[in-house]
Amino acid sequence: MATWKPIIRKAISLMLFPFAVAYARARPGIRILMYHRVDRLPCHDQLTVSPERFEQHMAYLATHQRVISLTQALAELTSTGKMRSAVAVTFDDGYRDNLLYALPILERYKIPATIFITTQFCDQTHRHPRYAHTVQALHLTWEEARDLSRKHGITLCSHSVSHPYLTRLSDQQVELEISESRRLIQQNTGSAVDFFCYPSGDYGRRESGYVKQAGYLGAVTVAPGVNRKTTPLHELRRTEITENDSAADLKTKLSGAFDLVHMMLHLRRRRAFARRRKPSA
Repeated sequence: MATWKPIIRKAISLMLFPFAVAYARARPGIRILMYHRVDRLPCHDQLTVSPERFEQHMAYLATHQRVISLTQALAELTSTGKMRSAVAVTFDDGYRDNLLYALPILERYKIPATIFITTQFCDQTHRHPRYAHTVQALHLTWEEARDLSRKHGITLCSHSVSHPYLTRLSDQQVELEISESRRLIQQNTGSAVDFFCYPSGDYGRRESGYVKQAGYLGAVTVAPGVNRKTTPLHELRRTEITENDSAADLKTKLSGAFDLVHMMLHLRRRRAFARRRKPSA
């Protein structure tokens, strides 16, 4: 059954495609894409897109979409003007391959992007547990992060201090993860940090409140869908893009045809988080 799941999901999305396109035209919004790594790995990894595939995606966006920065997205979501369809590009975790492989492609197609970095990853004292046994340098150093922050169209924002499951932490720990990461990024890069990304998409009302309290203008989740003026600014939705997505698949995802399937998967994920959640101390 596991082998058939992607095929079934694509089949459902293709059936919904004409309706999704019509709905998107009637109710335009801003879709935020979620990437992690851009690299060539010996085996498939859900979080990694090859440079060749990533270039296909960026070429499609540059030709067929209105691509804006996350800052511009926020401005349009809070304006009184008419909503227009647009796409914003984001990366999670702050991998070194974002600098080595993603940046040249982004610059080639003049596409802005926001990279959410985890400060202990930049300290090189901690790494994403998914790649605990990786030998090579995995995450951006602070020097590399500073260089990236000076590139036109690239914005660095916060992905916490240590990439924990925030809902399992005490109030004090949550506040520290959210506020201290912002301070450290500002201190080490000299740039403003206006957005937060919830690690693993794990958050609730408490976590969102601390994000607002820390001074972030907005925050992104892993909840699927498009963003409109009614979307809470500290709970912005994103669409995950993977190596398995061709340019045609990207077009389908941008239409919203995958949203129903993604929402069902997301609800299952949220239930799993809730079962593992510990009461705050």
